[in-house]
Amino acid sequence: MTIEYSGQLLILSIITCGGGAGVDVRPPRHVVPPPTAPGPTLPPVFDPLVPTNVTVTATKTAMLSCVVHNLGNNSVSWIRHRDLHILSVGSVTYTNDARFEAVPQTDNGNWVLRLRYAAPRDSGQYDCQISSTPPIARTVMLTVIEPHAKILSAPEMHVGVGSPINLTCVVPYSPEPPDYLHWYYKERMVREDGVRVWVRTQLGQRSVSQLVVQDAGPADQGVYTCSPAHSIEHSITVHVLTGEYPAAMQGGSSVTCQGRRRCCLVTLAALALLAGFYM
Repeated sequence: MTIEYSGQLLILSIITCGGGAGVDVRPPRHVVPPPTAPGPTLPPVFDPLVPTNVTVTATKTAMLSCVVHNLGNNSVSWIRHRDLHILSVGSVTYTNDARFEAVPQTDNGNWVLRLRYAAPRDSGQYDCQISSTPPIARTVMLTVIEPHAKILSAPEMHVGVGSPINLTCVVPYSPEPPDYLHWYYKERMVREDGVRVWVRTQLGQRSVSQLVVQDAGPADQGVYTCSPAHSIEHSITVHVLTGEYPAAMQGGSSVTCQGRRRCCLVTLAALALLAGFYM
């Protein structure tokens, strides 16, 4: 139908659909929202609580840790500073030295570099580097210590027949207590019997061990060696003297004058002369 209104024609279309009447309504078109700029991402950072100084005993395993937060798509590399050699990238090891191995702990973001059988020459600076823009790095200082045993009175000791052999071995410093400290006599391990031979050992960062052999005889003379674990061993040569031996005092050797009054008197006289000389 048509309706005239104010000189204009208004045409209404009535459409019958499905047996009913209604107005033709088109479905709205899908509107794509405008792109939005990505939100800011946190930059990668190193965990400041991870130690940057590692000290280990020679021949043992060193673990260099580098914990990174917010790593994102970046990678972590280990670089030896002295020659700028890349040791690892991510979980891949890039060195022919089989002692080095990348062992990342992805659950806590710790990118560990493991060094087996560490040697003093491995001491130095190692850089943990993140491939961000610009790259950032954190330095870890590795110190590999090779402890040295020292037998007091070495290199030689002189004792008289029937006197005790009393040896003391000291390891002044070790990053961790040695697993053991053994004494050897002529390359055979000394075993205490609780009567004539006994050993007292205290292990720690400073280790001390004492070996005593009572009633020494000619069969007890020879080379004694103090051998702690993961340390440089040290030896002493023990002489068991059976006759008169004032000449054995040369070189600062230790002489025991048991049962020999004359030797002891000579020793005391010599000490008195030295004391008078230096006064």
